[in-house]
Amino acid sequence: MQLRRFKLSPATVIACIALTIALGGTSYAAVTVLPPNSVTTVQVKDYSLLRRDFKRGQIPVGPRGPTGPQGTSGPTGPAGLPGPIGPAGPAGPAGTTNAKWALVKGDATIVAQSGGITITSHSAGTYILDFNSGAINTKLIVASAAQAGGDTGSRGAVSVGPCGGTPEGGVCSAGNDTFHLRVLTYDGAGAAADHAFYVAVMG
Repeated sequence: MQLRRFKLSPATVIACIALTIALGGTSYAAVTVLPPNSVTTVQVKDYSLLRRDFKRGQIPVGPRGPTGPQGTSGPTGPAGLPGPIGPAGPAGPAGTTNAKWALVKGDATIVAQSGGITITSHSAGTYILDFNSGAINTKLIVASAAQAGGDTGSRGAVSVGPCGGTPEGGVCSAGNDTFHLRVLTYDGAGAAADHAFYVAVMG
């Protein structure tokens, strides 16, 4: 078998050389590393760089922005634990007692009292006492049945009021002034009868 020989024309040779140079130049450019500081602002497109393209601290911090609007209040928190008990305060001044009282038996004997009280008069179911404490017609006067001297049987009501003929009381047969008071005691049938009683003036 006889091989044929091709003869290359000068144009073909020149084209092949140009192609080889072009390919070699591209490969060289792809592996070439740019020298430091060789890229300037002329080669960089505006607004194409991102924050990550800069080293930390290269970009200066901008001015502080205005304070934003106040947010809504949050929910109320749970109540705290009670605090410790504080120390006791100093004792107050002693009070004054403005009550005078007496326990009287049916025979008009004073069994016990607060002091200064005397029997002025006694008749069946009627007892007039001097409290020796000034006018008592504007003070609180109370009386109740008692059991002094073994007087524990059935009885009726007990009433009391100041002497002196004032609207708070009545006219007394003895000691008829507002320094005295009269106690009336009754039996179960409502008749005047001697019985033990408590009496007190307060105020």
